[in-house]
Amino acid sequence: MSTIRASIVGVTGFTGLELLRLLRAHPQVSLAHLTSRQHAGEPIAALYPHLAPLPHRITSPDYDTLARDSDVVFLALPHRTAQGAVAALHGKTKVIDLSADYRLPDLELYQKHYGPHAHPELLGRIPYGAPEIVGRAAIAAATTVANPGCYALLVQLLLFPFAGRIAHADVIAITGSSGLGREARPAAHHATRTLRSYNINTHRHISEIARGAATPAERINFLPTSGPFVRGIFATAFIDIAEPVAEPGAVYADAPFVRITDSVALASVVGSNYADVSFVAGQGGRVIAQGALDNLVKGAAGAALQNMNLMCGLPETAGLDTLGSVWP
Repeated sequence: MSTIRASIVGVTGFTGLELLRLLRAHPQVSLAHLTSRQHAGEPIAALYPHLAPLPHRITSPDYDTLARDSDVVFLALPHRTAQGAVAALHGKTKVIDLSADYRLPDLELYQKHYGPHAHPELLGRIPYGAPEIVGRAAIAAATTVANPGCYALLVQLLLFPFAGRIAHADVIAITGSSGLGREARPAAHHATRTLRSYNINTHRHISEIARGAATPAERINFLPTSGPFVRGIFATAFIDIAEPVAEPGAVYADAPFVRITDSVALASVVGSNYADVSFVAGQGGRVIAQGALDNLVKGAAGAALQNMNLMCGLPETAGLDTLGSVWP
C-alpha cells in the first residue's frame, strides 16, 4: 500500500485544522508540511493543546520544496491569496485549492465577486471539485482542483436534480459561526448572532450555485443567514420547475456521501462528510428541497479529501467513512 505525502498550506485556520484531523485518520496518508507564515517554527501542539500527540512543527517552505516533498498540497488560504500559490504549484504536484480563486471559469464573474485575478489564464482549466455535480472523471484526471464553497455545494445539491428545468427558486440557508473563520469579528460573536440574513442576492456563491443548477442567477433568490450555532448549514429551497422530475433523489444513487432522507437535521451530519437531502411535493406544483451538511467537513475539508481520493485513484470514501458527532 503506497503512502500519499500530504501538505496543508494554512493549517492554523478552522479548515486547515479540520483537514489535519481527517488526514491523520486516513489509512494511506503521511503528513509532509504543515505551514503558516505567522507561526513558522512553532510546535502545532503549542497553538492547539488538543493536538498534543502530534510532534509536528509548523513550517514555511517555498513552493518548490512543497512540490518536491508532497504528492498532494491542500491550500487552505484566503481568497485572492491562493491565486499565486496555485499558479506556482500547478503542474508540479497535485493541488486542491479550498479558496474561491479558481471556482469560476469566467474572469468577469470572478472580478464581480472577488476583484482582480493575477492568473486568469488558469481560469476554466481547473475542474470544479464537486463530484456529485460535475462527475468523477474530470476530477480523477486533474492535477489541480478547485474545491466548492460550503453554501454553494449544499444549495447545488438541492437544485441539481432539476438542472435546466428551474423556472424560479427561493433559497434560505442558515450557517454556523465557524463559516466566518477563526478571526474574531462582531458578526461571529456567538452572543449576538441569533438570526441575521446578509448579502441577500449578492452573496459571492450565487454564481457557483447558478452554474451547478444550469439556471440563470436571476431566477434564484438566495438568502444566506447567520444562525446561533457553531457548525453546519441548513438550507431550504422552494423550487418552481418547468417540467416534473419523478425521482429527484435518483441522481445521487451513486453518490456515497449524499443521503436522501425523509427529514433533515444538523445533528445527523455535523462532524461527518455526509449531506442529507429531502425532496417534498409542495403546494402549486412546487418542490420543497431541504438539506444539511457540516460546513467544515463536506463543505470544505471533507470535500477536499474526497477529491484527493479521486485524484489519487483511491476509493472515494477512504478516510471519510467515519461517524459524526452526536451533538452539533
